[in-house]
Amino acid sequence: MKLNLFFACIATIAGLLLAYLAFHIAEGEENDVLCGVGSAVCFIGTLIPMLSISHTSSRIQTNLRLLSTLFFFLFMVSHFCFAAFGVRLPYYIIVNALFFLMFISIYYRIGKENNI
Repeated sequence: MKLNLFFACIATIAGLLLAYLAFHIAEGEENDVLCGVGSAVCFIGTLIPMLSISHTSSRIQTNLRLLSTLFFFLFMVSHFCFAAFGVRLPYYIIVNALFFLMFISIYYRIGKENNI
């Protein structure tokens, strides 16, 4: 796997901007800062693999980008729903942490597939 630093910077900036949007939507709520930080972690965590990581096998690279894209849209729906309807701390942490752990474990398993 190779990381394209230019696209990683673009993905990071885009993730931070989307996280600021989630923070702004949740502004005035009890846990608006948590919503912004959690959104940043999840958006950056899916945008960087989607845009800037390349793999030696084009089949695996396509699968990894598709997985990252699906989880990115899942995180967008999740975070913006929490931001719009109110951030309840335990539900927010549990739901998004489970989604992120699922993403990481599936990504690891697909990326490791080439070495089997």
